[in-house]
Amino acid sequence: MSSHYAMSLDMINRHYQEPNRNRYETRQFWEELYPLIAAAGFDHIEVPFEPVWQFGGRSGVPMTPYSIETKYGNSESYRALLASAGIRGVSAVTFTPNLFVRNPHMDFYFGAFGHFATQAIGFARDLGADILVLSPSAYAGRLFHYHPGLEEDAGDFIVRTLTLFTELAEKAKDEGVKLGLRPEYWSILPVSTVVDFCRQQDNVELVVNTAHIALSGSNPAAFLNTNIDITAYVQLSDTKLEDSSTFARAPNPEFPPQQATQVFCDAGQGRVPVNDILERVSGSLPPEKVCFSNHHTRDPMRAMLRNRALINQHCSQTPLSDVVEA
Repeated sequence: MSSHYAMSLDMINRHYQEPNRNRYETRQFWEELYPLIAAAGFDHIEVPFEPVWQFGGRSGVPMTPYSIETKYGNSESYRALLASAGIRGVSAVTFTPNLFVRNPHMDFYFGAFGHFATQAIGFARDLGADILVLSPSAYAGRLFHYHPGLEEDAGDFIVRTLTLFTELAEKAKDEGVKLGLRPEYWSILPVSTVVDFCRQQDNVELVVNTAHIALSGSNPAAFLNTNIDITAYVQLSDTKLEDSSTFARAPNPEFPPQQATQVFCDAGQGRVPVNDILERVSGSLPPEKVCFSNHHTRDPMRAMLRNRALINQHCSQTPLSDVVEA
């Protein structure tokens, strides 16, 4: 078991205003961050693909081909920079379609989802990532706002979504990329539907985000154990909340309307059995396919050190014969 896992860049909150938030939009911020990730013992990164940065944001955020080409000329130069900072590779690219729920036209949502997911496949290929992690749908609550009929009958929506995923899986295969579907507690698609599709479809595998599974009502360790045969990637995320039923269908389900809190917390700080999950994936997945996901943490540096302390503790409880330092 290696102690070198991946770290998600999603720990940096790019979307909400706070003092000096725009420093996250500078090249300098990210280039300082990479060696700090490596210093904390993580040698791969997970990169979100966010088209918003090619519409009007600054080009310093390394989450679109436009940003990479503007700042580094091409993806090879960017990957060389990562290597010089101690980052050996990109474990995965992630993509969610929440940006495209903004009007009552369903063709717009599916058209934009398919168009930019295709771009995300190319982005993953160029960064050397062999998996694109997709959200099954945008927030259910946001979709219900613009498409109220979905709340009563989402059957056609689900069929159209799975048809899109079949098409994307074929495109991804041509580029040497796997499609990874991540069940989410806020999605219109039930967890069981996503799992069944992954079992039946070529070039589609399961991505387990442990906090999402916990908030969907399952034990993430048991869920992973049942589905390890189709699991290509694990996002170690955490939550202190016991139930999502009161906010899973809210327009912004990351912030419960009745509680002054975020849903997600740093991995190891909530109720997800992180040690059990690390034990289960040992020998089943390469360490770079296990990613610590401290979604929009309030303190990225503290989060990485918390994660490293948790890993060190886990390794100290593991027989030395099972520990392989990369």
